[in-house]
Amino acid sequence: MSRDQVTAEAVMQAVLHRITTGQYAPGDRLPPVRKLAEEIGSNRNTVNKAYQMLFELGIIENNDIARKGYTVKRAEHAGSKTKTELLDYFYQHSVELVWQGMAAGMSSEDMLSRLKAAVDEVFGHSEVSLIFYECNDYDTTEMGRHLNEILHMPVEFRNLSHFYKNPGSIVKKYDLIITTYHHLSEITEAIKRMEFPSGKVVGIDTRLTADSMLKIARFPKTSIGVICTNQNTAHMIKHILFGYHPEWEIEAIASEDPQAIAALASRCDHLIVTHTSAEEVNALTGRSPDVVVNFQIDEQSIAFLNQRIHQIRMEKVQAHQSNPVSTNP
Repeated sequence: MSRDQVTAEAVMQAVLHRITTGQYAPGDRLPPVRKLAEEIGSNRNTVNKAYQMLFELGIIENNDIARKGYTVKRAEHAGSKTKTELLDYFYQHSVELVWQGMAAGMSSEDMLSRLKAAVDEVFGHSEVSLIFYECNDYDTTEMGRHLNEILHMPVEFRNLSHFYKNPGSIVKKYDLIITTYHHLSEITEAIKRMEFPSGKVVGIDTRLTADSMLKIARFPKTSIGVICTNQNTAHMIKHILFGYHPEWEIEAIASEDPQAIAALASRCDHLIVTHTSAEEVNALTGRSPDVVVNFQIDEQSIAFLNQRIHQIRMEKVQAHQSNPVSTNP
């Protein structure tokens, strides 16, 4: 096919494919007109026209002021109108494709089967398998469900003991292992000992929820006891509270020594515990905690996690393009 035969529509669809498969991420600079024209065998005027079409759809933006050319538009800058226009664009092309299929004598069942196969193929090549680990069942379930919601993709979640039953098979099965910072070091070391890359595991930071902090901030007295299943968690809560109230007397312990728990509960004005230690503390002391804290995942951790998932998707797409396998039904 000559350069003049490559239409702006074809160039636009090629760029769209790269955006939807993750090769070009939000904020990424698109190739200069000359470079893309050479790469796909088109001329510069055609590429310019394709970029202009994408610009008018609101999919890319022009940064000529900074002499950076076109970049993929970031989601936070794209309003509902842009999304609607993009959906309308794909709908219109789907209608045209269906008309062509009907004219060729295909039944609606055949077309649906082919379209589904195409969707499965494209999305299948960039699918990323994720698993989340935490050391207690409550936080594992709560944070695991939250990850499913905010990432908009399936994330399996298990207690950390599941990982150590057969760590080798876990590392091979999943593209990315997610855990909290408390367990990042131990899982990373376990992976290194098996000679797997440390990039297979990502840590997320956790913070007390605003609701938990609000309840604690209302404490009228200054002697605070913190009891958690994990010592690192106890110290984390202590340091967070100390940052807001350096005048408070804060003691933080792990729920390992019943005598220490009883002693702390008897002398502190306010008692803070985690869900995993609440029942034990109540049974040992007969005292109901003032606050049972909840945790949430830090937004910066989510941003980094999304970036890592995008990198894995790009690697999968590039690997498929280097070694494509026909998946025609």
